[in-house]
This record gives sequence, structure tokens and C-alpha cells, in this order.
Amino acid sequence: MRTIVVVADPFAGLVRGHDSTLALVDEARRRGHEVLATTVERLSVRDGHTVAAAAPVADPATPVRTIGLADADVVLMRTDPPFDADYLRATYLLDRCAMLVANAPHGLREANEKLFVLRFPGLAPDTVVSADPAELATAVREWARAVLKPTDAMAGRGVLLLRPDDANLPAILQTATADGRRHVLVQRFVAGADRRLIVVDGEPAGAIRRIPAAGDFRANLATGASAAPDTVTDRDQEICAVLAPELRRLGILLAGVDVIDGRVIEVNVTSPTGLCEIEALTPARPISAVLDRIEHRWHIPAGCPLLTART
Repeated sequence: MRTIVVVADPFAGLVRGHDSTLALVDEARRRGHEVLATTVERLSVRDGHTVAAAAPVADPATPVRTIGLADADVVLMRTDPPFDADYLRATYLLDRCAMLVANAPHGLREANEKLFVLRFPGLAPDTVVSADPAELATAVREWARAVLKPTDAMAGRGVLLLRPDDANLPAILQTATADGRRHVLVQRFVAGADRRLIVVDGEPAGAIRRIPAAGDFRANLATGASAAPDTVTDRDQEICAVLAPELRRLGILLAGVDVIDGRVIEVNVTSPTGLCEIEALTPARPISAVLDRIEHRWHIPAGCPLLTART
């Protein structure tokens, strides 16, 4: 049995059958591992070592105990954005862990979910990142339709469809940039199916299409979009071949890559979702793929009796 510490939002607020964190925990427990749950505010450093006040997932009624993360076999960092000061401090605390942390703290800091793809010219649609409302308005007029995104949010929060003939456009850009003091990302609108591609250790592990709810252009599952089955395409393989070396360098074990018409819109690395929907709708098994890669790094063969479900 191995010990896995999961740093996540409180489990009571997670939705079984949708939240990938619960699915990963269930699979780890099925394989016989001990899983302990904690939150960002329960991390601390004592005598130079990072510790966590954690409780066993198998029996939440058990009193919380303090565990040195050096005594765990892996830490899963699954806290949702925003990537704020609290989140940043948590990555610094996890830097002090010598064992496997997935995704790696330095990778979480370096791979901003909205900006990471800009490292790879040609993968993303035309994009402007600016705090200047006038510069952003010029891009919207040039492209006819554009999408504005905050650089630190998730689940469709703050995502807006922009049109040059909207009389509210100046006010929208003024508000979004906090009067020119906050950078936002504006991308040329891309028509087509919105797809979530799950990437495990640089390899495509499954895909779904996300269909927006009526009256909403956003395709986030958290905003009411529905999932439909999909398959990994040749273009997905090409995208992963480009992204994989950098994802591996940064220690990004699990990523959710959003693709529209063959263009990468985002690379989600904090707490990617979609694993449950892929497993429910397609033959792909990304949840197992994540645990397989973790166990491979422990040099434990998959299917070893040590990992079988408890009776």
C-alpha cells in the first residue's frame, strides 16, 4: 500500500461523476492505496519540512492527523483556480517535497492555463494579451468576433464574447482591465466543436466534445454545457507531439487541452476535468492512465497483488 495525499477543495463540495479529483481518489483506493485529503490552508512548514493536517478519505470521521509530506509517496495538487496569492504560496510549500508532486509546483507556476499555449506559435488562434482597452478594441474590430478571458480564472468565469458593434464594448473592456491596470487575453473567435483532450504524461488519453447550453456560447461543463463522445484525432496527436516535451519538462502529468477546429484555446493544468465524462462516454480510460503513470514512477507493476482492491 502506498500513501497519496490529495490537496484539493473540500470534498463535500465536489460532485461524484463529474469531478476528476473524486474519480482519481476512487481509482487509487480501488488499487489499495491509502488516500489522505487536505486543503491549501492546512499546509505548513515545520523544522524545514512541509506537513499537512489531513484526514483519510476512507473514513472522514477519523480525527485529522498531521503528516509530513516526505512520508507520503505522492501528492496530488488538485485545488481549483483562481491562481491567487494563496495558491501561489501553496506551490512554494509543495516545492519542499522531495517525492512526486503531480502536477509539479514549478510547472503550475510556469504554465499559466491561458498563456502557456503562446509558447507554441501556430497552435493558438490570433491572440492579444494587454491591459490597454484601446489595443483590445482594435483587435476586436479587426477580427469581427473575439473572446475575452481573465488570465487566472476557470470554469468559464469572466469569459465574454466581444463584437465591434456592441455599444457596451468600451465599458466591457474598461471593466475587464480594471481601467487599464489588469491584463486580459483576447482571442479571435474560432467556430467549430469545442473539444476537451485529456493528456497524460504528454500522451493523448481521451477526448469529448462539449456542447454549450442554450443561450450560452461558453462550452464549459461547469456552465451547463453537455458532453458528447469523441475520439483522439491525428491533429490531436500532432498537438501533443508539440506540447509533450515542455509538459514533461515542467512535471505536468495531467493536462486538459481545449481544442477548436484544430487550434489550442487553453492548456488546463491546475485541476483538469473531463476524465469522468470521457470514461462514461468512450472506451478511453484516462483515470486509469493517470494512476498507471504514477505507479510506473514508483516502479510498481500494474496488476501487482499489492494494488488489488481490498475485500
